[in-house]
Amino acid sequence: MTSPRPVCLITNAHTYVGPSLARVLARSAHDFVLHVPAPGRNTMDTPDQVVEALVEELGALGSAATVVRDADLSTAEGNQECVETALSTYGRLDACCLVTGLIAAGRFLQATPETWEQQKRFNLDMVFHGLQAVLPPMLEARSGQVIVFTSAAGARPEPKVSLYSATRAGANALVRAVGLEHADSGITVNAIGTNFMNFPGFRDANGMSDASRAERVLAAVPMHRLGELDELAEFTAVLLDGRSRFQTGQFFSFSGGWSS
Repeated sequence: MTSPRPVCLITNAHTYVGPSLARVLARSAHDFVLHVPAPGRNTMDTPDQVVEALVEELGALGSAATVVRDADLSTAEGNQECVETALSTYGRLDACCLVTGLIAAGRFLQATPETWEQQKRFNLDMVFHGLQAVLPPMLEARSGQVIVFTSAAGARPEPKVSLYSATRAGANALVRAVGLEHADSGITVNAIGTNFMNFPGFRDANGMSDASRAERVLAAVPMHRLGELDELAEFTAVLLDGRSRFQTGQFFSFSGGWSS
């Protein structure tokens, strides 16, 4: 049986923009498939506890939410599990937000082959396998909207993040090309690249508990502030909920003017 409500898949839904985005889309009557990684896989928090509270919150807003746990999104099988869950539970998949990536910093000549393989796995393989899994049912329906979260670093190379910037740039190019390839199919595919977001992962990684360090970080942002996850969720929702379908194959920088 096909659900009468639109369905959105959000990967790594326990963290970053996931909870805020789900709340926004619940207001436009979406149901959800929420992917949660295994503890210790590209996460430092307790994803099960966070997502259980989120499911309860979404239910209070009138939205159903099905959770897929432990699927490895750097593999074809993990992404396909998420898509098959949407189709078997709701009979449809209307929107997808793929939250991808893992940052690595350091000088290029000190990088190891292991680090390079890890960067390709999280920053490129996750995008490749994610798109290959979500596009077929959307093509069949001739309708769907996909957002891939990459990084603003892919649009502005910086010293000491060469592997990260390079793989993110590759992901941005892949998303843009795939979007253009399917531009006449009723599907939109776009990338959003962020930097300087106000969440624990960014603040901790940049030592912003130290006031002088926080001041230096903010000085690098043309807006002189961090971006909020709620405003990122509102920006993303417009590209997922059907209100705006006249853009595809685009990279949107959400970084306070730091990159274009």
